[in-house]
Amino acid sequence: MAEGAGAAEMPRLGAYVGTKRDCSCPGDHVSWELELLPEGACTIGCKSELSLSKGGLQAWHVEGTWEWDADDEEVLVEITKDDPLGGPKRERELTLPLCEDGSLVFKFAGHEVACVWARPPVDTVQEQLDAMSLKELKAVALANGLDPAGCIERGDFLRILARG
Repeated sequence: MAEGAGAAEMPRLGAYVGTKRDCSCPGDHVSWELELLPEGACTIGCKSELSLSKGGLQAWHVEGTWEWDADDEEVLVEITKDDPLGGPKRERELTLPLCEDGSLVFKFAGHEVACVWARPPVDTVQEQLDAMSLKELKAVALANGLDPAGCIERGDFLRILARG
C-alpha cells in the first residue's frame, strides 16, 4: 500500500519514464516506464528501439505492489507477476530511490536509469465511459438516479455523470 509521512515527500502517482542510449549496442535506445498506481499497484515495462534480431533488448512488462519508505526516501516494489520474456521475477524486491528532482532511479540487470514523472495515472472510469455508446451512457445515468432529459450530445451525458 502507498503510505508515507506527508504527501509532499511521497512520489507522485503516475508514469515515470527513463531512457538509456546505446544500452546493449550502438543505436539500442531503451526506455523503461514505471507506473505507480493508486492503492499500491504498479507496473514496470522495458522496450528497445532496436529489434531483438538487431541487438536490441527483449521487451518485457511486469506487475507488482509498491509502498513508500519515508525514512529512506525510496519506493519499495515487490513483483507479483513476472514476464517470461524478461524483467524482474516474481517475489523479487526492488528499491527505487527518490531523487531531489522527483525522479525515481531504476536499477536492474546492470542498468541504472533515472525515470522522470511523465503523466498522471489513467482514469479507468473515464476510459469506460468514453467507450460507451449514447444509449449505454443514458442507461448508466438512469441507473444512478440521474435525469438525462435534455441530453443530446455525448458531452451532455458525461457532464451529468460527472456531477452525479
